This record gives sequence, C-alpha cells and structure tokens, in this order.
Amino acid sequence: MLKTVIKRILDDLYQNKTPIIALFILWAITELIFHRFCPVVIMFGFPCPGCGLTRALFELITLHPIRALEFNPSYPLWVALAVAFFIRRYVQGKSVSVLRHPVIAVCLITIGIYIWRMTHVFPGKEPMVYFHSNVFARLIPFYDSVVTRFIR
Repeated sequence: MLKTVIKRILDDLYQNKTPIIALFILWAITELIFHRFCPVVIMFGFPCPGCGLTRALFELITLHPIRALEFNPSYPLWVALAVAFFIRRYVQGKSVSVLRHPVIAVCLITIGIYIWRMTHVFPGKEPMVYFHSNVFARLIPFYDSVVTRFIR
C-alpha cells in the first residue's frame, strides 16, 4: 500500500516536473526582487484572498494552529481539502473531480473572509498591509500617494 502511494506521488511529480521547476524559479526570483511571492501584492500592493496561507501553514506545522488563524482564517478549510485530495488521489487512487464543489465552496468562503478582513483589518498587521514597493507604484508616480491617502 505504501509503495503504491509513493509511486503515485512520484509519478505526479515526474509528470509535472516542468511547471514545478518553473514555479520554484519564479518563487526564487520574486523573493529576491520583491521579498514577496503573491502576484497581486507585487503588482498592486494589496493583499489577496490567499495572502497569509503559507505563513498559516508554517504556524500549523510548528504546532501553533491558533496563531495560524491570524494569518489566514480559512487555512483549516484548505488543509481539509489538501488531506481529502491526498487520500482520494494517492491512497485510494480515484479521481479528484468529486472535490470540485468543495473547492468552489472553500474559494467562496475564503473570498468572504477576505472581504471581511479588508473592511475590518486592512491596513493593519501582516499580511493585511499595503506593500508600497509594488510595480504600479514604480510605474505610475502618483499611484502610491493616492492609495496611501485612500487607505488611511
């Protein structure tokens, strides 16, 4: 059973090696240049619905699940989906298409939480802050000053 699960994982990694490598290269470049990875933050300076998920997962892994909620309250739903995906795809060897509706539901919940966070937390503490060194601020001289005045 374990050999089958490992084989399925390795097969998926091998079949998707090019996008995985490209993603790691993109991550390294954006981290070096912007010290951020989120394309929305890099382009516009605003947090996106998924901002904070990586930090929340790190907090969960380091056994701080309550602190993780501060970074992104929707993280438990994403963890549950990841576990369901793993079990369905790798342990059971079945199609994951049945997870389509749960994924849509979690996306909508995440967007709802994002709207609440943007109206009640932004611009507060990380990750719900404005990133001043965004691309638009570098390209459009007045962008940063207009946004900064608007979010105060």
